Amino acid sequence: MNFKIIQHVIKLSIGFLFIIVGTLTMISCSDSSDQAGLWQRIENTVEKTMSENGIPGAIVGVWSPEYGDRIIVRGKADIETGRVMDAVDRVRIASITKTFTVTVILQLVDETYLELDQYIDTWFTEAEIPGSNGITVRQLCNMTSGLFNYSDDETFLKVYTENPNKVWKPEELVELAVAHAPYFPPGTGWHYSNTNTVILSMIITKITGKEVGEEIKERLIDRLNLEETYYPEGTSIEGAHSRGYVAGETEGELVDVTEKLNPSGMGASGALISDVADLKTWMTACATGDLLSQSTQEKRTTFVAGDYDYGGKKIQYGLGIMSAYGFLGHPGDAIGYTNAAFHSLQNGTTIVVLLNKAPNHQPAGGLSLFMDIAQIMFPLPSTGQ
Repeated sequence: MNFKIIQHVIKLSIGFLFIIVGTLTMISCSDSSDQAGLWQRIENTVEKTMSENGIPGAIVGVWSPEYGDRIIVRGKADIETGRVMDAVDRVRIASITKTFTVTVILQLVDETYLELDQYIDTWFTEAEIPGSNGITVRQLCNMTSGLFNYSDDETFLKVYTENPNKVWKPEELVELAVAHAPYFPPGTGWHYSNTNTVILSMIITKITGKEVGEEIKERLIDRLNLEETYYPEGTSIEGAHSRGYVAGETEGELVDVTEKLNPSGMGASGALISDVADLKTWMTACATGDLLSQSTQEKRTTFVAGDYDYGGKKIQYGLGIMSAYGFLGHPGDAIGYTNAAFHSLQNGTTIVVLLNKAPNHQPAGGLSLFMDIAQIMFPLPSTGQ
């Protein structure tokens, strides 16, 4: 396995920054638009993304009140056996996991177990997390805590890639993070950090007495009947699934990394496994706020002031959720997979993208393909320039 490539994608992936370019007014295609032509453009865009990045397989689901529903499946799920992709294939959804973890936290807020502006020294001493008396739950949720991203730590990168059987405890990941100076004082900036979500998972355990995976299952997965979604314990993926690939040492070579990295290294920031249909159900519920009180959902979709860059795109971040092109959701990039799942409150459309190779020439391939599809379906008005 190419260690330098793996290091790069871990730094950009095991979660990554994800957010919105502000709320945009959607302009749909005219009534006279050829819908067959629109779907052909979408399919061509999927195939172009795959070709340009050497991606073996793709699953793209689109559910639109205006244009209808379609699941586009292309390429191979397993290049060794030749098995083609199937719409029921599971993948590692990476940082889309954050939307689940933060939803549990926000439910606990609704249940009055904690407050968003509560300092985390309620649960952690200064020795455990320096500055805990100045960091709030809200700042962990919206990436303004300033805490160092543990997945950028060189020790983590080396062990994570060289010892895939190592089971990481959340406390170990946090310990790696706090050994580094923070990016900025809490609340004075924005920086994507997987450390935030891991700490949130520890707070969940301290309050409920259960591991985050159990709470996600009981509160979210079971409630929404997400039968293909689960929080893994081992390195394998259960049931029908797509393999995950990275580029090899030679041109065109692909290396299977499906079981090469223990999901505990991603933890509550990126460990979940799911499929396209479950993600459609999940992201619709997440974006509409079905699982939270109205006031808490409004707080969730209050975005950090300022523009930030992700994969060359200007974005902003809320409480474990992002908005891109007027859609609410989250991308997810892991070793071997790049994904995105978004729902629009304005037009009722949900788009889910699952690609089985990462990193790629195009940064944040799942997010980029989602935005390309959204722009085809709902083009912005011309500025005349």
